[in-house]
Amino acid sequence: MKIKIVILSSLLLLAFSAIAVYAVNWDNPSSQSIDQMLSGSETGDNNTLPGEYTSPAAARSVESGQKGKDILSVPLGGKLGVIGYNPKDTRSQDLSQTSPVQNASANTTASAPVQVAAPPEPTSVSGSWSLELNDSASRTAVLTLFQSGDAVYGSGNVKLDANTTTMAAASGTLAGSELNLDLVTLGKVNLYRLTLMVSGESATGNYTAYSPSSSTSTGTAKGTRSALPS
Repeated sequence: MKIKIVILSSLLLLAFSAIAVYAVNWDNPSSQSIDQMLSGSETGDNNTLPGEYTSPAAARSVESGQKGKDILSVPLGGKLGVIGYNPKDTRSQDLSQTSPVQNASANTTASAPVQVAAPPEPTSVSGSWSLELNDSASRTAVLTLFQSGDAVYGSGNVKLDANTTTMAAASGTLAGSELNLDLVTLGKVNLYRLTLMVSGESATGNYTAYSPSSSTSTGTAKGTRSALPS
């Protein structure tokens, strides 16, 4: 009886050894440890049939996909197969595409030229003028004026009273229709500083008279142009 048990045990041991030897991956024996060779398990895919996995963890790993490629990790608004492409990146790209258009529009508005109104053309005052100067006394001046741009100059006579007439020189400037004219008498030296508003063939305003004795007086002035320069 004992001999039968020993023989049966030997046969069983030989059978287990044969199974272990058959499970060894002889094409790549370095891929298995001693324990795997003895237990008959292997990590390679050479002897694993489709649908069969060596452990529950390996089965879950295959079902969930490779690490980093889970389809659930693809964000909304992104592109499949592009890692790290998320809605924030999408908004950044949209802003980067629209910003040049907005900047171009801002630059176009900022670079628009500013329209500056041109100064009005000065009124023509050239010609022969008859002026009446009235303060405490009445005086009459007959002048021929010339104009170059805004510069005005000329000469004539001033009747100071019924018995006295003296030569006079005039110079001044014209701004729009405002004429500032200095009239200087040459015999009895006096300065008449006139400010006149010219409208067509007439002019009105006021003046201040200066004399060598340092006395001053003010009055009104009005004029009429009798002839244009030839």
